[in-house]
Amino acid sequence: MTDKTGLKHLSRDYATGHWPQAHQALERRRWTDVMMHRWPTALGIAVAALTAIDLQLNVEFVSFLSTLVVVMAFVYVGAVILDRRNYAWVVFLAAFAVLALTQVLDLKINLPLVYLVVALAFVMLGVARGQLRRPSRFTLQAAGMLTFGATALVAFYVDPDSGGYLVAFVLIGHAVWDAVHYVQNRVVARSYAEFCAVLDLLVGAAILLMA
Repeated sequence: MTDKTGLKHLSRDYATGHWPQAHQALERRRWTDVMMHRWPTALGIAVAALTAIDLQLNVEFVSFLSTLVVVMAFVYVGAVILDRRNYAWVVFLAAFAVLALTQVLDLKINLPLVYLVVALAFVMLGVARGQLRRPSRFTLQAAGMLTFGATALVAFYVDPDSGGYLVAFVLIGHAVWDAVHYVQNRVVARSYAEFCAVLDLLVGAAILLMA
């Protein structure tokens, strides 16, 4: 909705014959409002586009995607254990920075396994902090982490074609996971759930369409 000042300007522009200019200003404001509220979607689209550039189902790319799946699931476990929904962004950025660094330095390490081990350490930390005595959020996130993480690890070890398709289905499955958490507004910040859902869905669909 436009404010009273905006309405006065639009009325004056219409009366003086400057309606096209007023209409353009209104359109720019509308798109600005959309970007302010849907920036996680825009960010997810941008990261997905960068990820899918020169998509090739080789060992390196499947390894990257497998690690991405583990990171996405790891974020939920970290957020629920730290009991801070906005920490989802902190965990994601830290994990993704390490992933990007290994790609730039071309380090030959099994990152999906590394992150899975770190996630298991977080799960043990949660158990030690008495998370099992709380409602089932912790148990659900730990089960999701093990399911998505184990599947991503399998994709890392099979041939690139099979691994690529497996990762694609896991990403799409995790997009559904994100969407459910977005609707329920639980565990992670809604902005993160929205970003993650868009990223997972687009990258997963790109693999299936382009492979």
